[in-house]
Amino acid sequence: MTAMPPILPRTAACLLLALGLPAAAADLGLGAAGDLRLNGFFTLVATRAETGEAADYRTANYLSAGSDRTRRWDFQNDSIAGLQAFWNTPLTGISLVAQGVIASNTHDELKPRLDWLYAGWQASDTLTLRVGRTPFPAMMDSEVRWLGHARLTATPPPETYFHLPMTSLDGASLRWRTARGEQYLQLRAGAGQTHFETASRTGITSVDIHKVVAASVEVGSEVWRFYAGGFRVDAHVQSPPLIKLHDALMALAPTTPIAADMAAAYPTDPFPVVQLSLGTEYLDAPWSFKAEAVRRSSDTLLIYAVRGWYAVGGYTIGAFTPYIGGGRQWQASDLTPKFLPPGTPGGAALSAFYNATLIGLAQHRVGLGVRYDLPEGAALKLQYDRLQLDAANSRGSFTNQKPGFIGREQPVHVFSFALDYQF
Repeated sequence: MTAMPPILPRTAACLLLALGLPAAAADLGLGAAGDLRLNGFFTLVATRAETGEAADYRTANYLSAGSDRTRRWDFQNDSIAGLQAFWNTPLTGISLVAQGVIASNTHDELKPRLDWLYAGWQASDTLTLRVGRTPFPAMMDSEVRWLGHARLTATPPPETYFHLPMTSLDGASLRWRTARGEQYLQLRAGAGQTHFETASRTGITSVDIHKVVAASVEVGSEVWRFYAGGFRVDAHVQSPPLIKLHDALMALAPTTPIAADMAAAYPTDPFPVVQLSLGTEYLDAPWSFKAEAVRRSSDTLLIYAVRGWYAVGGYTIGAFTPYIGGGRQWQASDLTPKFLPPGTPGGAALSAFYNATLIGLAQHRVGLGVRYDLPEGAALKLQYDRLQLDAANSRGSFTNQKPGFIGREQPVHVFSFALDYQF
């Protein structure tokens, strides 16, 4: 194990630098130029996984490091600072929104990035149009994914949001929302494109997402809501090792049909991906409950077909909210090993490489924690999770695994401590 770098002081310094603002949201009157509102948030998370230094635990698949092999305590992966500016312009119904964050990227660096930058038009009391870089419309909490204070738990549930490395979309979206009494109905639709890097089974991989079409419906009230949504995209995944594997297999395809089947698992052209998600939430003190499920379809092994769900419930006693939760994730992709026929030129090496990429992610999790709400928009959280890999070829939510970790039969214990703040 490498020595842990001074992540905590560096993270804390970034957070304080980004949020050196008063404890309340700032409303700045600009006279004839309209009004400007500033909001901010930060989350500082410390995570400790007990793998025996055999792998790194992470809560999102775009992250390339974590706790316990790279560093014993991880203060970086789930810590984030953000600042949002909302300008209500003097033009009727026109607003501009920008949100910047400091967060860990695929290269294990804390870097600033512009997550949102869009113009909004309130066309009527029920209809809103947004154009620019908007939140990626994927699941129930897409609009508040980075806001740790908005969730009950210390870290995001890995069974659903782990599989969604993109958080913004360059394009346009429509929202129609109407209310009758205490109930509301909300419809959303969006289209656009985005680009991101992720930590794949073969190293850092570049992904272009085009022709995004997304839609969702949500019904609810002040204490409950139900959500259903989905998207379809064309994904172009560029992994140099897998491009070489594909090309080598395609060279054998005219005389070796199974080589064509193996190459088709790692296409070099764009391919479709479809995802559907369901969610529900109930918030009526002292009880709270939340659950989400995701189903992603893909015919390639560049992006797995994924299934996952989680549920968490809590009971508030004063400022304390104990909670318990759990979830499960697995891949629906076919990870059956394949072998080129004996005597195929280079067949043994190509078969070994192909089969080495067949790493699953099946695991289940149970956990419990407690949240303590402080005055002035802050909260402290302590959480314990027990993770169990569910298949002999699975590494679950882990990366940088040593030989022998895949298919581990012993559970992994994960401890998380979080401080959330918003203004």
